[in-house]
Amino acid sequence: MTLQLPTQNNGTHPQKATDSFTISQQKERLENLLYQKVQQGEDISPCIEALYYLASKQTTEDQLQVMWAEVARERSAFNSLQRVIITAFAILGMIAFFNGAFARVKPSAAANPPAVQAH
Repeated sequence: MTLQLPTQNNGTHPQKATDSFTISQQKERLENLLYQKVQQGEDISPCIEALYYLASKQTTEDQLQVMWAEVARERSAFNSLQRVIITAFAILGMIAFFNGAFARVKPSAAANPPAVQAH
């Protein structure tokens, strides 16, 4: 048995009409429909099944959002750690380069002034 919610676009695309609503809006519409069916004495089991489906869909979406936030935090932490490691290796490389460059430079004799001898 298929449950169709009332549409406001003359029934042309009932699926698209419900897709544009949030889950809480869909729940509210189903609850209203459920209340109307109870008042009219109609079968309410399709409404209840749809409400259970929306509740589980909301729970799944909430879990996915939590997982996505965790992935984003882990990615951010990894990127930060990667930058720190790259910076540390760059600093160590510069230290090694300058140490090697300064160790090879020999002081020239022309740079030192002649010593004054006392008579």
